[in-house]
Amino acid sequence: MTSPQPYMLTTDGSWNQLEADPLEPYEELNDWDEGVKAAGYHRWSSFGCRDDNPLWLEVYRRYGKPELTVPLFMIVVSARHHYEVVYAESLPAMMDLQARWAPALQAAAVTELLGRLDDPRTKHGFAGLVRSVLT
Repeated sequence: MTSPQPYMLTTDGSWNQLEADPLEPYEELNDWDEGVKAAGYHRWSSFGCRDDNPLWLEVYRRYGKPELTVPLFMIVVSARHHYEVVYAESLPAMMDLQARWAPALQAAAVTELLGRLDDPRTKHGFAGLVRSVLT
């Protein structure tokens, strides 16, 4: 089954469908991290924390391979059991994408925290401390 071609957010704020996935030539490596590195991308930052939030972004930046004409940033939009990859043409486009996702990331984090505060099985950490103060 082939996956649909990924999208790239451009500097002018529009979405373009890429003709080819920049990771596609490296699929034979059968290892996500190796394919990402082979494509010239390196982890740059993340927004939201994998272990604490149900939704987060991982951002990779392309370095070193000027002959490649692939997007500068690769963004992995992740939920606990699923992920999608999109690209950003430039730093301004990546910042725009981050700003667009910030409300969803924040809402997911707050919802997760409130759920933990309401969970009586949680006795340690911040949730346990708040619960012990409130009860």
